Amino acid sequence: MAGRYRVVQSFDGGFIGEVAMVNASAQSRGWTVRLEFSGGRLVTAWVEGVPQGTVRASDDGFTYVSGVDVSPGGSVSLRFHMERAASTPLECTVDGVRCTGF
Repeated sequence: MAGRYRVVQSFDGGFIGEVAMVNASAQSRGWTVRLEFSGGRLVTAWVEGVPQGTVRASDDGFTYVSGVDVSPGGSVSLRFHMERAASTPLECTVDGVRCTGF
C-alpha cells in the first residue's frame, strides 16, 4: 500500500487530514496508518462507506488498523480530525512506509 497525505480542510483550532492509499499488490490486503504530530489531540478518524477499523491514540498521534481489506488496484482514504496540532505531521506511514505529500 502506498499512502499520500493531505489536508482536506483547515479551520480555527484544527483541521481534517487524509491519507489516501492505493493497493498496488496482486492480492487483497489490510493496512495500518501511523501518524505522529507535535502536540494536538485526535478527535476522530474514519473511512467512509466501509466497516471501521481500530484506532489507538497516543500522546504523539495515532495508529489506525483497517477494518476491511482493499482489493488489488483498489483505493481507500482514511480521514481524521485533529485539534491544536500543526497540519504537517512529524511522521506518516502506511504499513511502515513513509507517505508522500508533506
